[in-house]
Amino acid sequence: MNDSERRETRRRLLQLAGSGAVVGLAGCLNIGADPTPPVQRPEDWCLDVLEGEVPESEATAPSIDGLERADEDELQSKSNAGYECGARDGAQCGNCTFYIADRNGDAIGACTEVAGQIRSADWCALWQPREKLAGDE
Repeated sequence: MNDSERRETRRRLLQLAGSGAVVGLAGCLNIGADPTPPVQRPEDWCLDVLEGEVPESEATAPSIDGLERADEDELQSKSNAGYECGARDGAQCGNCTFYIADRNGDAIGACTEVAGQIRSADWCALWQPREKLAGDE
């Protein structure tokens, strides 16, 4: 990833952080509330299954769009990337250009930009749509 792409990723992260504040305020004001109460879980309910090291087969593999993984010291923490348990508006790690699919059969992959193991069903603020669609490859 070149410097221009990294700056664009940082800009997107800042834009999403600002949007998150507006969405959070709307939630506090009960705007658009669903009458069915959601399942109550802590925000970080999925992180306990992501505590292991990224297997070498995934740490050295390209993303689903062929992007190389950043060096370990350049990867963002889940916290800094705004990692969330679960998808957001149909966007999830499994359909992100940075996602490195599971290679060892544990149903958990990795990311070219975020440190540690990553579930395909989760989301973070670095999410970018896939460049290639299934069948284009």
